[in-house]
Amino acid sequence: MYAIFKSMAHKFDPSKLQKLDNPERLELFDPHKVFREFGLKGGMKVLDVGTGAGFYLPYLSEIVGQSGKVYAVDIEPLAVDYARKKAENLGLFNVEVALSKENQIPLPDDFIDFVCMIFVFHELENPVEFAREIKRVCKPLSYLAIIDWKKEERDKGPPPEEVYSEWEVGLMLEEAGLRVGRVVEVGQHCYGIYAMIIKEEPEKFQSPIKIPPGLA
Repeated sequence: MYAIFKSMAHKFDPSKLQKLDNPERLELFDPHKVFREFGLKGGMKVLDVGTGAGFYLPYLSEIVGQSGKVYAVDIEPLAVDYARKKAENLGLFNVEVALSKENQIPLPDDFIDFVCMIFVFHELENPVEFAREIKRVCKPLSYLAIIDWKKEERDKGPPPEEVYSEWEVGLMLEEAGLRVGRVVEVGQHCYGIYAMIIKEEPEKFQSPIKIPPGLA
């Protein structure tokens, strides 16, 4: 099914990398509030897919704390260098930045507790294949938070025809074997999708956190 959507992929221009580090991005949504609502907590191993300029690394680093770890990956070498220097300059001791490939994340199997993809999903060449790679690196019970642009006219982000609707993202995640929990609005211009990776389903499944977390 993903081949239907493949031609829509929109890649960010690395020459505009510094634009990704503009504090005005906080107007889109509150990272502290949203990450916690999606279940991120201390001690987790987090994967930040398509970290870009590493804008959200300080927030992820703070929430997971000393006992947690943030693994930030990007396929663009310039972005990796930028994010790595930012992490070093800010003293983010629990952050590791690495170069990735389109559908090959440089992490072992069954390793990650929580994956965040922020304004990244619409850039994927093969969304279903990448979702399966996400599943590979995640622990048997783990969580995925996707935040992306609404498929509507707006004065920010890529044009509507270059992004996926919530419905399209949900279909692709389910095709890859991920369980979609809920779609929520996280800001005026963006939505959030909460999903779970479940590799070993017990007779009576019960998530250790609310589905979706942080929302009554």
